Amino acid sequence: PRRSRREPPTSSSVASACPSQRSVSRCLETSSSPPVHSPATHVPSFLFLNCPSIKMAAAGDSSNCFITDDKLVMHLSPNPISERGVPTTFYGHPKEPRVIYGAGNLVVVRSLENPSDNFVYRGHNATVTVAKFSPNGFWVASADETGKCRVWSWDNPEHILKIEVPVFAGRIVDLDWDPESKRIVAVGEGKTFSAKCFMWDTGNGVGEMIGHSKRITTCSYKPSRPFRIMTGGEDFKTVFFKGPPFAMDHSNTDHSKEVWSVRFSPDGNQLASVSSDKQIIFYDSKEGTVSQTIAADAAGMHTGSIMSCCWSPDSSKLLTVSMDKTAKIWDVGAGAVECEFTFGDDPQLADMQCGCEWVGDFLVSVNLAGEFLYLDPANPAAPANVVVGHQGPASTICTLPTGEFVTGGDSGQVLKWTDGVATKIIGNDAATRSTHGGKVVGVVSTPTSIVSVGWDDRVRFSSLDSMTVTSELETNGQPTSIAGSTTGLVAVGTTNNVVMFFKDDAFLFEAAVPDVPAALALLEEEELIVGCGNDVLAFALDLGNGAMTQSASGDGHRGAITTIAYSPDAAYVAVGDANREVKVWQRADWSKAKVSGKWVFHTAAVKCVTWDPTSSFIVSGAQDESVFIWNVNKVMKKRQIKNAHKGGVYSAAYLNEFTVATTGHDGCVALWNLEESK
Repeated sequence: PRRSRREPPTSSSVASACPSQRSVSRCLETSSSPPVHSPATHVPSFLFLNCPSIKMAAAGDSSNCFITDDKLVMHLSPNPISERGVPTTFYGHPKEPRVIYGAGNLVVVRSLENPSDNFVYRGHNATVTVAKFSPNGFWVASADETGKCRVWSWDNPEHILKIEVPVFAGRIVDLDWDPESKRIVAVGEGKTFSAKCFMWDTGNGVGEMIGHSKRITTCSYKPSRPFRIMTGGEDFKTVFFKGPPFAMDHSNTDHSKEVWSVRFSPDGNQLASVSSDKQIIFYDSKEGTVSQTIAADAAGMHTGSIMSCCWSPDSSKLLTVSMDKTAKIWDVGAGAVECEFTFGDDPQLADMQCGCEWVGDFLVSVNLAGEFLYLDPANPAAPANVVVGHQGPASTICTLPTGEFVTGGDSGQVLKWTDGVATKIIGNDAATRSTHGGKVVGVVSTPTSIVSVGWDDRVRFSSLDSMTVTSELETNGQPTSIAGSTTGLVAVGTTNNVVMFFKDDAFLFEAAVPDVPAALALLEEEELIVGCGNDVLAFALDLGNGAMTQSASGDGHRGAITTIAYSPDAAYVAVGDANREVKVWQRADWSKAKVSGKWVFHTAAVKCVTWDPTSSFIVSGAQDESVFIWNVNKVMKKRQIKNAHKGGVYSAAYLNEFTVATTGHDGCVALWNLEESK
């Protein structure tokens, strides 16, 4: 039945009026209308929770967006992934020495004073492309490759989501805030339009932003009145907008190649753009007309594409970085180079500079290898500090006698961690300096070196003194697993159903097994346990004759074996499988498992198991993102850490009696204090 105009609407009638994305704009216009609402047009705020395109703040929105478990003592974050010929965008906090950037599906906030002090936000379900603090420092706008922008609280300990806005159908490349922290401009590569300015709390559009014919790569919002926005793109143009509501005022075609970065100065009086044409162009910040150009043939100019620029806090200097492997500070008034940063006597491909930011007294750049470089004008020949991290899933871990630990990742990196700071083992890859050219399957420590094996079908031996690869050997097939012993013996399993043995940087022998050895564990030079399909096989080793003989087997697993670990006292063997179960076998009697059918609380395949130094507790991690702590002597006692790693927990290792380090699909390394769990 038709409802009277004066009759208050029911929730069902309003919901039916807003069933699809094309109706969302009407809902938003209603919600942001003047305070005097007509009963026939007012839309209850709760309806936005069910609206398919705009997601307003809700009580449960932040429940899995960051780790709240008090067992977490340190969260070591991944670094950004740099791509050749494309800027790496990151921004600084307006009041604190911190930077913010995207790493996979994460938003990372990293302290520049203490690089091990990190916060990781996990609210996105797609690759995060850009994130930026609001000028007041209270909020963060982060965007991803699906075109969604999330606005969430930084200063609130709950980091509550304010709103999630689908800006356009496509990848968001850059965004900026207005100086009042009320409007956001986002640009990228949408299907129908590629730039939009919207309100931070409702998602309402503020004008129509058109003018580019190709992907928009950069944007900047004038930090003072009158408000202006400039964008730059791959169509070689910069477009100047006046508003709000914003509309194109004019475009500039002074650049002859892709424009990678446009930035208003902090005082709002100047505006600069840089491009692949190796020019720096300055504009009148109010009218957007060209005021000064530093040409490509000017003295001291970069010899490669300029990828990014940023202003000093006093607006008198401009920092630029380039693919020519240099960074430069420009005196804007004189139009001349004040300082040039080089990166060693023989810069490599990895030293191409992809992004920069000036945060208080810190000058920071990011190179092609994804390393953060602290630039020091007093010593421009080398960075004052280099911060490295994983650039993808962290797949494996091993401990060192010193209390340090080593991790390997899918990007080929092998990192040694000391007090929360990583050092990279340098390999031969010119673009990344990674240890391997593919995923690192495993790492183990020996008395003389770190041994790693990767999908580049190489076993590499690395020195902890020089932090470089000293030798390598080829594997018989693609590696699947690795195990090491304190004597220096290393076993590597491959897809060719063989186990290869190495010692002292040399190959010893190989032996066939019934199936692909998906998991291995070594007991000195005495015994090897292999996970083949659903079976656990124990082999007695004879290194003198280069052979091994099966001595026992553990049956009863209902899933493929994924991980194996000896207890420190060598009395037990913990085994995890793809059917979510953790079993414990007694080496003295393999006929019956000590723990079987009881530890099946994971909801996905178990990826790792590790023992505490007392052989009383086992920590397991799984694809379900959870970590469980099991008590071998009280098998019904357990503790769970939920949401330990987004996408799954891949490896774990005890650093001491109470501290466990875990790695996962999110590229993070987490340290947990389990003292209260025992």
